[in-house]
Amino acid sequence: MKKFDGKSFLNIFVTMEEQATKHYAELAETAPDDKAKALFERMAKEEEKHKAMYQKLLKKYGDSMEAEFDNEEAEYAELLIKTAVTEKHEDDKKKKYGDALKMAEQMERDTLLFVTQMREMYPDVAKKEMKAVLKEEKKHLMQVRDRSQFLPTRSLGL
Repeated sequence: MKKFDGKSFLNIFVTMEEQATKHYAELAETAPDDKAKALFERMAKEEEKHKAMYQKLLKKYGDSMEAEFDNEEAEYAELLIKTAVTEKHEDDKKKKYGDALKMAEQMERDTLLFVTQMREMYPDVAKKEMKAVLKEEKKHLMQVRDRSQFLPTRSLGL
């Protein structure tokens, strides 16, 4: 058995949501059309709400999330934290739109992975909030994928 403090999940969620908010705001600035701009502005606002929720959860649960898990579970959670999405998602306004969409897709996938792991390890912590965030992040992933589908035709001028 090994101790793991779930507070580290909530801390990294705050950072991830800050990164996502910034990334979507940048995507909105460089969006190729008004529909994409509106989508990314809305997604940035939703990520900002997620950040505020995680900050509230930190205050409520942050000091009571240390628990013992089997070694494999704790080591996997530590690996997720160590290789957190924030290392991979350096904001770069010079990125091409398609690359920025790929990064957004990876950010959403990573968030889904983290939230799912936290829910598995801490099933009684913020059930309602975690369920709602998972639903919204899945929606974000689908929306980013939908925007990515337009890229091949845009490059042809269609």
